Amino acid sequence: MLITDYQYFGPICFIELVYKQKQLCFDKEAAFTKMSFKNRMIILSAQGPLNLTIPILGGREQKTAIKDVLIAYDAPWQAQHLKAIKTCYKRAPYFEYYEADLEKLYTTKKEYLVDFLEDCHQFLQKSIKGKWELIDCKEPINEPINEPINEKFKKVSALPWQPNNYEQFAIQYPYVQVFESSKGFISNLSILDWLFCEGGKEISKQLSEPLK
Repeated sequence: MLITDYQYFGPICFIELVYKQKQLCFDKEAAFTKMSFKNRMIILSAQGPLNLTIPILGGREQKTAIKDVLIAYDAPWQAQHLKAIKTCYKRAPYFEYYEADLEKLYTTKKEYLVDFLEDCHQFLQKSIKGKWELIDCKEPINEPINEPINEKFKKVSALPWQPNNYEQFAIQYPYVQVFESSKGFISNLSILDWLFCEGGKEISKQLSEPLK
C-alpha cells in the first residue's frame, strides 16, 4: 500500500507512481505546505506553463492538517480554472470526452480542500481506468500477515517533484502536446495534459506495460 499526499490533478510522475499500486491512502494528517501540488497544478497554455491554484482560507503559510483546510471562495476560482482548461485544451484530441464531467466537477462547491481533491481523484481514476483501491489508512489491510511490514506499507514522505522543479523529471512515455510545435515538449505537467492529448485508454495501456 502506498501512503502519500493529496494532489490537485498531480503531475504525470505522480500518476506513474500511483498506477501500479494495489492500494492507495492519502495522508489526511499531513500538514498543508505552500509551493506544493496539494492545491496547485500546472497545465500548458499557448504562452507556456500555467499555474492554477485553489485558494484556501488562512493563506498558504498555514501548517494545518490538510483534512482541516478550507477552500476560499472570495474569487470565482472554479470558473477561472475551468475556463483556463477549456482555453488550453479545446483543440486537444480527447478533451471533448471529459468536458461534461469536468464541468460537473467545477460547478460543485466543496467546503474542505480534501473533499474536492477526492472528487478530482475519482474522476481521474475512472478516466484512466486505474484499478487501485483507495482506502482509509485506519482501516485493516487485507494482506498476508507474514508479509514483511516494510513491503506492506510504503510511505512517500517527500515527493521529489514540486511546482518549482517538476519539469526536470522525465516521464516514462512522452506524447504529442497541444503547443509542442511552438513551446517544445515540457515534461511532467498535470496528468490532465496527457489525458486530453492521448486519452485514458492509451494512458492505461502504457502504464500497464512493464517497465523496460
